[in-house]
Amino acid sequence: MNTELIVVKGKVIEQAKHFTAEIGEDIGYEAGAKMIKRYFDENNDDVLAFFMGRNMIESILAQPGVVGIRMFNGINDMGIKQIVLVGVDSKGNNILHYTTVNPAGQLVKNKGIVADRAKMCPPYCGDSDTPSDDPSWY
Repeated sequence: MNTELIVVKGKVIEQAKHFTAEIGEDIGYEAGAKMIKRYFDENNDDVLAFFMGRNMIESILAQPGVVGIRMFNGINDMGIKQIVLVGVDSKGNNILHYTTVNPAGQLVKNKGIVADRAKMCPPYCGDSDTPSDDPSWY
C-alpha cells in the first residue's frame, strides 16, 4: 500500500496517499467504543455524533467520479457544530461540480452535493436520551 507518515498534534501516524473506495476499515466494537468514550469524557457538553440518512449518502456516492465522502466539521448559523459531507474524487478533490451529457447531447454543468441537516446526538441518539445512558456501548 502506498502510505506516508504525517504529524498530527505532535504524533506521527501512517496514512494512505491515495483516494479509493477501499479507504477505511472496520476497527471493531471495542476500539470504536474506546475512542467514542475518550471523546465523550473530554467533551461531554459537545455534540457526540451525527446521523445522515442513507438516501443522501447514496446520492453523494452516485455522483460521477466519486470514490468516497469527506466529512467536514462546521458551525451552522446558530453557532452549533454540524457535519458537512462532500463527494471526493480519486485525486482527493472535493466534487463541487461535475459535467454530464443531457438527452440532447449537450454538456451540462451540475452542482455537486454538499450535505448537511444531519440529526445531532444528543439529543437524537435513539431510544436513550443521551449516549451515556447506554454504558454497553462504551
